[in-house]
Amino acid sequence: MIYFYIFLIFAAIMFIYMRYEASAVKVEKLKFTSSRTGLKIIQLSDIHIKFLRVPVKTVKDVIAREKPDIIILTGDYIENACDIQKFTNFLAQIRNDATVYACLGNHDYKVVKQYGNDNKSGNRSKTGNSNFFIEVLKNSGVNVLHNQAACYTKNNVKYNIIGIEDLYAGSPDINKALASCEKDAFMNIALSHNPDIVYEIPKGKIDYLFCGHFHGGQIWTPFKLEFMLLRKERLCKIGITRGLHKINGVILYINRGLGNVCFPLRFFSRPEITVFHLP
Repeated sequence: MIYFYIFLIFAAIMFIYMRYEASAVKVEKLKFTSSRTGLKIIQLSDIHIKFLRVPVKTVKDVIAREKPDIIILTGDYIENACDIQKFTNFLAQIRNDATVYACLGNHDYKVVKQYGNDNKSGNRSKTGNSNFFIEVLKNSGVNVLHNQAACYTKNNVKYNIIGIEDLYAGSPDINKALASCEKDAFMNIALSHNPDIVYEIPKGKIDYLFCGHFHGGQIWTPFKLEFMLLRKERLCKIGITRGLHKINGVILYINRGLGNVCFPLRFFSRPEITVFHLP
């Protein structure tokens, strides 16, 4: 019986810690230049607003303090249609004066595919596609890049911001996205949800790629069992699940995500807000 009580105490401590870690956001900073005149980006990913434990005020304060030029959102915002209003409220609070670019994640696509039969939101769709959600995001001041590029200019320097649909849940068309780039831009910066898209990018076309999806392994397990058993992505199979890497000539960053999937718990994978200083 004593071992049973020990187990219960241990389980309670673990649960309390995992609840705490899910709210203990870490601000990661990566500087690719020492110049103060370059492009400053904040990346938020995998917000999963239904299971978000990080206080909105914390996110807002970080963005206000860092004063980024642009905010990049790399997918997985909602779990069902009734989350849409909560997510747009989140956006309204954190935006500050930054320009916001976004792509969709696999959870977002799953919701919009079912949306035609959902009565829980006032924004009904007859087509059952992602267009309605894109319109909701646009009305919230977000530039949704669906296999397309936008040009952002700072100090007379042009940056192509390229959005690519999710590798499996969406219909990625990299050539279409690249075709809308400004030819005289200084740098090509891409965002997509699933980082395995890096293997599909033609060499020499993208400088930086920002992704999410893996949550950095939301609940750490020995021997990376989560990635070996539950993930099919090539990057997972070779041990690349978070952080900064260079694959096929592309500088790839995989964000651990801000929210949580399935349940609001994390273990050895704190939620993150990432700040990039680019040339």
